[in-house]
Amino acid sequence: MHSNRIKIHWTLTILEIIVFILALVSVYLSESSEWAWFIYVAIVSVFIYVIIKFFEAYPAAKELIVREDFAAKISKSAVKYGVEQYFNMQDSVGQSERNVTTQEAIKSAQKLWLCANSGASYLDPSIYRHWPAIEKKLEEGVELRVVLLDPYSQEKRFRNMMNVGGEQFDSKMNLANLIKLYNRYQNLEIGFAEHGMHATVFATESCLFFDPYQLGVIGDRIENRSFSLRITPSSPEEGVGLYRLFKSHLDTLWRSSTEFSDWLKKVSDKLPDNLPPVKER
Repeated sequence: MHSNRIKIHWTLTILEIIVFILALVSVYLSESSEWAWFIYVAIVSVFIYVIIKFFEAYPAAKELIVREDFAAKISKSAVKYGVEQYFNMQDSVGQSERNVTTQEAIKSAQKLWLCANSGASYLDPSIYRHWPAIEKKLEEGVELRVVLLDPYSQEKRFRNMMNVGGEQFDSKMNLANLIKLYNRYQNLEIGFAEHGMHATVFATESCLFFDPYQLGVIGDRIENRSFSLRITPSSPEEGVGLYRLFKSHLDTLWRSSTEFSDWLKKVSDKLPDNLPPVKER
């Protein structure tokens, strides 16, 4: 946070130290009968002392001279609602920081939730981003609940129209892999939602990561790289914390979704060939 608050705090502290030193000097001057210098030192001491007491007596006066820049104002406002980190996803450094922070959150999690268009960066081993961390938690028996955007939904078809080629099926979604994971891990639940997938939300019981979706077409394709937020639970005086809000968004999508095996039956005539069989639960 860029602010003058810290500078003002230390300035007042230094002034108090100076007053103490001047008091010692004035004692020496009085004992040496250096009355002219004693008067100068006394005047300076009184002046500094008045400044210190003024700010102590009227805290509002300190606020009047505190300068907070744009970044400080945003930070001060967002922190109250649980925002702890901002990642610039158009920058390779920001992407790397977000990925490392996400993997650290996975390591300490006891419950995991995800809603996303395809979930590939979390569930596809070939992408090798978050999957190793996710796999370890699944092996430990941690529950993972996933909601993906139905690739045959109107919402997905509309997004495909915005991209070059207008693919009829999400090329990032590895259905064969999803079936294998579903068959292997009883603690992995998957659902497909037809509407409302406006962001990737990945949550643990202690934090969540929010990556918004939009329809900004850059170079004939939707540019999904914008920003990501790491958010923790909070209880602001006004409104609701963003962790609670976006976790509720995820829960709403889950409630409206179709369970994986039921969804596969529903769209069986549209599925690619040679998919592995699904084990009924």
